[in-house]
Amino acid sequence: MQVNNFINKDLKHVFCPTCGEKARTKIHSYLHIGFYQCNECDIEYASPRMSEDDLINLYQGDDYRDYESYKDWNYQEWKQKREKPFFLINETLNLISKFLNKGDSILDVGSDIGLTIRHLNENGYKSIGIEVSEVASKIANNLIKAPTFNSEIHNFHNQSDYDGLLLRAVLEHLHDPVKVLTNCASKLKSGGLIFIDVPHHKGLSWRYKKFLHKIGVKKNYKHFGFPAHLYAFDKKSLTLMLRKSGFETIFFESWPKALTTGRINPLNKIFIKILRKYCLTDYINVVARKV
Repeated sequence: MQVNNFINKDLKHVFCPTCGEKARTKIHSYLHIGFYQCNECDIEYASPRMSEDDLINLYQGDDYRDYESYKDWNYQEWKQKREKPFFLINETLNLISKFLNKGDSILDVGSDIGLTIRHLNENGYKSIGIEVSEVASKIANNLIKAPTFNSEIHNFHNQSDYDGLLLRAVLEHLHDPVKVLTNCASKLKSGGLIFIDVPHHKGLSWRYKKFLHKIGVKKNYKHFGFPAHLYAFDKKSLTLMLRKSGFETIFFESWPKALTTGRINPLNKIFIKILRKYCLTDYINVVARKV
């Protein structure tokens, strides 16, 4: 997604989704967009930004969701060849297996073309997805064979309450993340678990890039990911946002790129373990329980 996608759009000024109009610190300006950090919960966010409808239209137009390119897709071949993003999805499966049992039901919110759903179902879980992109939903259902509803979560009405819910690389895109998290809680059984993966502004690389901005070496703010990414998180901001939405956090870790691309070797194994345990990379995982 290009930055110029938001030019000539109806932009809206916003505040912290968790704390509201509390004190904030301006981190950087890019064109006429401000990037702020909430002084209460530490979340970083962009303001102004596009309306919710314009954001949804932005995701509908993602060029990489090409129906024709998946017509010959085969699960066994994808698994055997470890094609992208196999290692990332398999790590998601490994994380889920620490907390849920085979046979448990899982709802994948923002499931894209359904690769995670298919991999979970092939490994003994009962998973379905919801996805706002019509093209991605068609690819999931027709080609990946991953049951997917083309819907936003507040319009998704299913009789089932789920054991687990995935919100992977989604929360940073949402116009109102607290509202969506609250809707997610309503889909879970009592004590059900949510698995979240989001950008982490306390990651070492993220901190370094912010420092370069501060001293004037870097001029743009591309690592934030605007306009697709509206927020960046840390442990504190995730804990407080999830608490407001009906969850308690129970687990954090971050995944180095070598882990999610299958490049672990004896030389980097210990370093990766440290980065993972102490959440030192630019994306962070959190598992939280519905309370």
